[in-house]
Amino acid sequence: MIHRRDVLCGGAAAIAVSGIAQPALAADSRRVFDLFRGRSRIGEQQIVVKRRGREVSVDIDIDIAVRILGLPAYRYQLASREIWQGGALAALSAQGNDNGKANQVTARRVSGGVEVDGSAYSGVVSGQPATTTYWAQEFLNRPVWISTQDGTPMRVRVSRAGSARIEAAGGDLAVTKFACRGDIGRLDLFYDASGEWVGSEFDARGETARFVLREKGAAMSPLWVRA
Repeated sequence: MIHRRDVLCGGAAAIAVSGIAQPALAADSRRVFDLFRGRSRIGEQQIVVKRRGREVSVDIDIDIAVRILGLPAYRYQLASREIWQGGALAALSAQGNDNGKANQVTARRVSGGVEVDGSAYSGVVSGQPATTTYWAQEFLNRPVWISTQDGTPMRVRVSRAGSARIEAAGGDLAVTKFACRGDIGRLDLFYDASGEWVGSEFDARGETARFVLREKGAAMSPLWVRA
């Protein structure tokens, strides 16, 4: 049986991120990834980031369909929205279908942290947690991420793993690789020289799963750092 946890995972931990060159600022940005498991394309993810003043909204849509011998074997869908204000998570809402199992999470900023009500966890996550959306490289500075699938707070550790080249539409990209380990297994995140998230790679039941950039759109990192 294939589960969403085997094909999608994420996390972050404290690691210094600085000196990122900032490209020209746009108010909105859209990015699309194809998801591969082994050699098979099994789905896509679209992310849309918008800034209005000090507020940043992030909309994620994921659609995965795995077929074995031509027959449907697994389906996963997730739609989430998060709101950031001054670098802090102000609100999160998400609904998903994990092969017939409904998942959801809502969260809001409260004194001292973020109050979460999710399918797998309810409670207050203290401090300044990130989320499992990866889009802002600054998330790697935060030791706890909230799962946008079910609200689980995830502790991971991150280390810079050197330079690499990854596949993308239009040709390979030179990137910096960050190795994320901990509560949710092995995840490698890739960011380009401007601090843009451009891909990821992780274990999926003995095969390698990859988010491969199809459409990059405008730069996202300035939308995070702008005062």
